[in-house]
Amino acid sequence: MKKATLLAFVITVVFMGFGFGIDMTAFLAPEFGPEILAVDNQARFVVHPLPPIVREVTAYNVGRRKQTDKTPCIGATGKNLCRLVAQGIKICAANFVGSETILNIEGYGECIVLDRMNRRFDHRVDIAMGTGEVDKALEFGVQRRIVEVKSGIP
Repeated sequence: MKKATLLAFVITVVFMGFGFGIDMTAFLAPEFGPEILAVDNQARFVVHPLPPIVREVTAYNVGRRKQTDKTPCIGATGKNLCRLVAQGIKICAANFVGSETILNIEGYGECIVLDRMNRRFDHRVDIAMGTGEVDKALEFGVQRRIVEVKSGIP
């Protein structure tokens, strides 16, 4: 109830401000998260990406049933991850951003989120590796790296 009241108040203030030609963006511009921007007297919402943060990064092997589920090549988005990884496309799994978001992982580069993880790992990123790269994934282990959201909806 309190959130709905606050939202109604903010919307009222914003539209009253636009009606009187007052630029309300200085009051409503958080550093991260949704921001209301005045463009031609129209309110538009702009989503800022999450700040770069140190996260746990692990690796898994697509195509391995013991590491995935009963459809080991099909990711949460329905795409064939085995084929994409074989083509050299960097795929990862993460729950803290939307599907098809591009993440930049320190020392690894950019990957596209096409899979999800068990919800107990909401803070992690899991890099997809090929079916035959089990030793490489084990060697990667659990690392702490800076992860930045490059594009997509956080």
